[in-house]
Amino acid sequence: MARLIIEAVSGESEFTDIMFRLELFVSVSDGKTGLPVSGLQPEHFRLCSPVGKLFDMSISSQSEATWDRMADEGAGCYSLGISISKESGKQKVEWIEGEFYPFGIQVRFTDDHNELYMGQTVVRVQSLGK
Repeated sequence: MARLIIEAVSGESEFTDIMFRLELFVSVSDGKTGLPVSGLQPEHFRLCSPVGKLFDMSISSQSEATWDRMADEGAGCYSLGISISKESGKQKVEWIEGEFYPFGIQVRFTDDHNELYMGQTVVRVQSLGK
């Protein structure tokens, strides 16, 4: 198993109005080389939270940042939109404005040689509301 270094911060912004999701910004780098891990998809990210005991959580959006606006080179930094719902995803639920939410974030994938790469971290995010 190879280790990944995962760091995360809130991506919430008062500039952007997002009603039904919290935003996280997650950096993923290789534990041996320190190089950014690019090209990850939503299925490579897993979440846990006390909120998950009451509601269904999902990654509703995911995009990778590039090093500059004109480049195609992925930075290994990902914006994740986290949504909650009930009734097996049939009813969206709003995050409570001003409330803090803790998350465990795990990144996990296998390479072409079937070697497992994994790392995790925790982050606390405050919902800035609607």
